[in-house]
Amino acid sequence: MDDQGHSGLMDNDFCFACGALNPLGLHLQFKMDGDGLETSFTPAPHLQGFSGVMHGGIAAVILDDLMNNLITRKCGKLVVTGKLEVRYRKPVPIGSSLTCRAKIISERRGLYNAVAQLMDAEGEEVLVEATSVQMVMPN
Repeated sequence: MDDQGHSGLMDNDFCFACGALNPLGLHLQFKMDGDGLETSFTPAPHLQGFSGVMHGGIAAVILDDLMNNLITRKCGKLVVTGKLEVRYRKPVPIGSSLTCRAKIISERRGLYNAVAQLMDAEGEEVLVEATSVQMVMPN
């Protein structure tokens, strides 16, 4: 934090998950969906862990960034992740279209609880799910 009480965090559009300026990033684009936020994504072969399966860390990045962006967009608050829990239900196939959705569960004293799911394109099968606690940063 600087001497004026600002967190010092600045969005320079270079985020690995959603930054348009990061040539190596995922370039996620979000849209509001009712009370939630969603994105679509198709993992390329360079994002695999095991053969034909997306690396679990990439799934965590996508869901974390989705929850963070939801709170920033819906509540107008700059937040950072304080806690992230990820549950891997099924392998995420490389080259398959995915839908990801997040929603806010609660807010108390500058802490937001959110949930997110990474699903098949039709949104019928949950492959990975996550919960997070996002902390509001001081101005």
